[in-house]
Amino acid sequence: MQDVLHPISQTYDVPEYWRLEPVRQDVWAAIWSPVHDMRIQHPRSFERMNFTRGVARGEYAGMRYATGWQLNQHSNHKLSARLGVVSISRVLAGYATMDFELKSFVLRPGQILINDHLQNYRGSQHEMVGETIYVPRHLLGLPEGSATGPILIEEGTLFGETLSQEMTRFFDLPESSDFDADTLLHAANSVIVHNRHLVSERAGWWRARNEIIRKYIESNLGDQTLLPSKICNVFNLSRATLYRMFEADGGVRRYIQDRRLHVAIWDLADGGIKRGRLTHLSEKWGFSSNANFNRAVKQAFSMPPGSLFAEGAYVPPARFGSMREAFPTFDWFVRLSETASLRRLRD
Repeated sequence: MQDVLHPISQTYDVPEYWRLEPVRQDVWAAIWSPVHDMRIQHPRSFERMNFTRGVARGEYAGMRYATGWQLNQHSNHKLSARLGVVSISRVLAGYATMDFELKSFVLRPGQILINDHLQNYRGSQHEMVGETIYVPRHLLGLPEGSATGPILIEEGTLFGETLSQEMTRFFDLPESSDFDADTLLHAANSVIVHNRHLVSERAGWWRARNEIIRKYIESNLGDQTLLPSKICNVFNLSRATLYRMFEADGGVRRYIQDRRLHVAIWDLADGGIKRGRLTHLSEKWGFSSNANFNRAVKQAFSMPPGSLFAEGAYVPPARFGSMREAFPTFDWFVRLSETASLRRLRD
């Protein structure tokens, strides 16, 4: 394989008009630093570059991006939490896994995530191409101090299609144009309200049963006998119903495999690689053998566990200083923080 930086539109199925620019690892970590901390990074290109383009339009900001494999962690000390920001994200290629306190899921193409940054979470991205818009919570009428979501919806639904169209419009406007966000805000707020107050008993039953099953899976990831047939027996479901519940996840088997791999990788990130640890983790998280665990890691990250956490996998964020305006989304967060500080001084 030739060690050259191919145009990303040709290499990674990213639309050419996105005009993504390559950035170094330290710059990538800095761009995302208002939102989360990078735990490991394995960039997308052979030159150890990821790709991004930031946009800021008044009270809104966003990024389109393409990354390799990475782990990241968000907590309430990050700017996006302190400033009260909600993100609306969608994936075009690859996938992301996310752990919240009460919910875990895999975000795939065709899905949109509404994420209130008041909540702590950790996640991983796998050869992901996506876009995210940041919206101040008060513009959505959300109460202070009370987190909402996270909410995952399909792009094929009425509000999902509207959000998808508005996200495209936000990024495709000329650079100096203002963004009329009324339609975006209405669609996002409708999803949030619908999530709180389901319109039918059937919808309520479906969501409640889905969440219970996912919690059951999460509590039994270490059980090698955790199979679709066992879940059907425990919850008195048909295989067809169980499949429909996990259709967006590629089926329940794939969901279980993805969740096992995600928690095992984070266990490895927190505890480090020591003698016998890979064998211990493969047994702890329900993999049939150490070799099976290694294959799963290599399939997801294109490298074995030892290489995943090798030297250079963590790169501290760069310091932008006066150059921050070259990165519009980062600059938007800093300006939002400065405005909030001035407001507190006046009060």
